[in-house]
Amino acid sequence: MGFRSMKGIKLGIWIVFINATFCLINIDAQENVVNENGFNRFFYPNGQVASEGMMVNGKPDGYWKTYYVTGVLKSEGNRKNFLLDSIWLFYTSTGDTLEKISYMYGKKNGYSYKYGKPEDRARSKNGNIIAKELYINDKKEGKSYYYYPTGELKETVQFVNGMREGISMEYDREGTVITLMEYRNDRLVERQRINRRDEKGNKQGTWIELYEDGSVRREINYTDNVMDGIYREFDREGNLVMILHYKDGRIKDDVVTEGQPLEIRQTFYENGMIKTSGAYRNNIPVGIHRAYNERGEVIASEIYNEKGEIVSKGIVTEQGERNGSWVDYYPGGIKKAEGEYRNNRRSGRWVFYTETGRTEQEGEYRNGLENGTWKWYYPDGSLWREEEYFNGKEDGMATEYAEDGSIIAQGDYVEGEKEGEWTYVVGDHQEKGSYLVGLREGEWNHFYEDGTLKFRGNYVQGNPDGWHYYHYPDGTLMEEQYYAKGIKERNWKKYDKTGHLILTVTYRNNQEYRINGIRTKLAEREVILIR
Repeated sequence: MGFRSMKGIKLGIWIVFINATFCLINIDAQENVVNENGFNRFFYPNGQVASEGMMVNGKPDGYWKTYYVTGVLKSEGNRKNFLLDSIWLFYTSTGDTLEKISYMYGKKNGYSYKYGKPEDRARSKNGNIIAKELYINDKKEGKSYYYYPTGELKETVQFVNGMREGISMEYDREGTVITLMEYRNDRLVERQRINRRDEKGNKQGTWIELYEDGSVRREINYTDNVMDGIYREFDREGNLVMILHYKDGRIKDDVVTEGQPLEIRQTFYENGMIKTSGAYRNNIPVGIHRAYNERGEVIASEIYNEKGEIVSKGIVTEQGERNGSWVDYYPGGIKKAEGEYRNNRRSGRWVFYTETGRTEQEGEYRNGLENGTWKWYYPDGSLWREEEYFNGKEDGMATEYAEDGSIIAQGDYVEGEKEGEWTYVVGDHQEKGSYLVGLREGEWNHFYEDGTLKFRGNYVQGNPDGWHYYHYPDGTLMEEQYYAKGIKERNWKKYDKTGHLILTVTYRNNQEYRINGIRTKLAEREVILIR
């Protein structure tokens, strides 16, 4: 769009406002002449600048800015050959970043970002980003990402030609996929709730483990935290490689129920007792294979997938219970985990490995539940996390490390909930504060790397309460905000780096009431043009 030529004629004045893109608003005004080749500035009746930028041949070009009636910057960005170009920034009425959009030849191209509420900045782990969307020629393409206010990934959505297509995934705050959604031509055709726990923390229903590309790796049903039903495992091409039948956590003998007919092969001792027994399909071992002593007791077992690859070694009794030393394998025979079972429950020390053979995780089990110290490791073998457990829940000190060995998170858990003082290192600052039953409680402070205070604020049951203060790296006050148990109230103020007040926002019951003393409902119209 462009400005109509106004050279030597009397007519209404065009003023540029930008929301998501440029739009033109015609308003009544006195006789004026637009500078068709030069800088133009437009004003609201209260004297505040409405927009400003260059025109070439009567069309907006170059760098443009628009403002709210309160004087707060609303948007800014560049035009190249009259078309939107490169990064455009859009702001809220209180001056906080709302969107960052990448343009090329007048259309959205590249990733665009949307930002959350200002009050979430103090606890966000990703710079307050709530959406990251890929555009090609104004249409969403590929994978878009959506985040919780605290920064954890919440949802991934696949787009084709601007429409949702294929499998989208919803995640919990711990990064576990909890919902699979299938779209066709932007319409939801199927929704599957997976990987869910009940109020007691027990696994219930279908649990699915995925490969990095989103294809299914393993699928199993749980009842009260116990495997119950058909277990399926797939390779990266989607081929079924193993199927087992679990009942009340025990492996049943009818382990393979799909595919070609099976042949059961057995060998015998001289006294007629079975020595070995197992199933074959096309001369390939599948399912459970057992070895017995002369008294008929199981002394060894191996479990094979549909390709004849061994996936587990240990003892599986005739009742389907696992006992004794146990080893699990990745396809191809690489060790995946090793430990011990007692009465079909993990017991003692277990070690878990990556497909490259390095130790990924290790810790103790008692009666099938995590207990004692558990450790996780980075790919280079350095310690990543160290946590204390009791009866399957975090209980005691938890520490997370950066790859250089420095501590980036540390605090205590009580029965699975954060409790007491915690410390975090997030980006360029350190955070310190306390939790009560998993919720922030009392005063929290953030510090820059040199120890200068960055943020100070109080929380009650996880809600911000009272005055919250933000500071520049040199300690100068940047913002002050007031909450009444999570509700925005009173005057919120922003200052520049020299300490001068640049913005005052008045809140009543969580709603903006005035900005710089001006009622927020004031109409943006009847502007005055100044060349």
